[in-house]
Amino acid sequence: MENVKAIFLDMDGTILHKNNRVDNETTEIIQTLRNHGYKVFLATGRAHDEIHYLVPKDFKVDGIISSNGTNGVVHNETIFKHSLTFDTVNEIVKRAKAQAIYYEVFPFDGNRIILNEDQTWAEAMFKQSTPPENVGYSEWISRRESIVEKVSWEPIIPDTSFSKIYLFSPDYDKITQFRNQLIDDQTALQISVSNSSRFNAETMAFGIDKGTGIKEMIDYFGIKQEETLVIGDSDNDRAMFAFGNYTVAMKNARPEIQALADDVTSFTNEENGAALYLKKHLL
Repeated sequence: MENVKAIFLDMDGTILHKNNRVDNETTEIIQTLRNHGYKVFLATGRAHDEIHYLVPKDFKVDGIISSNGTNGVVHNETIFKHSLTFDTVNEIVKRAKAQAIYYEVFPFDGNRIILNEDQTWAEAMFKQSTPPENVGYSEWISRRESIVEKVSWEPIIPDTSFSKIYLFSPDYDKITQFRNQLIDDQTALQISVSNSSRFNAETMAFGIDKGTGIKEMIDYFGIKQEETLVIGDSDNDRAMFAFGNYTVAMKNARPEIQALADDVTSFTNEENGAALYLKKHLL
């Protein structure tokens, strides 16, 4: 690990606690790493505009890769952006509506979008405060928060640029079948497909993922691939593990995700495992 210059951190299940927040200890360790000359980046499935809600006011990184590699920002400057096409967005929304799959369409700017005609059943899906069996607490709370605070209910999908579509169902078999169909149709729809839990799917522009986002970011900074370290926990981190030179999975990651990495943290995300790993090995 002596040649590490750039650290890429996932958020959900990695540096976020189950309350979807980064705490002060992690914030302080990241700042200490930056003071020692390391570049620290976020590589998250979250939209860029929501990240500031999840971190302390003094939280700073050198760049943010958001929406699973579709958007790269350095000091408020966008250095890359990859949009879904308008026709693709409408087709995926049409498919989701037909199967009562919950969806959120993410423009690069502004609130995520759900159609007015789907408001009644979409809100009803998240009426209960506790998640259904096997659905993660943080994902359930995120959806309950977003449907109240972060969604714009619109009569039509506007013709603009979109970073991703998030799709969810508490029915494991239904969302798995829906995700697999999207994967089968990736070329036709010109999308890439990922998921951050077993109960969701996310679609981005064709050929785009966290791995491509990291490559674009390090190219911008003149950092080599062999100088990268990545930490993650979920399926949407597979591309990050495939690209990063030194790869670390979280203790709370599923066994098949841990098997992809060079090392595993000693502590979970609830215990600030990612930050403590970096402190031990790099500071």
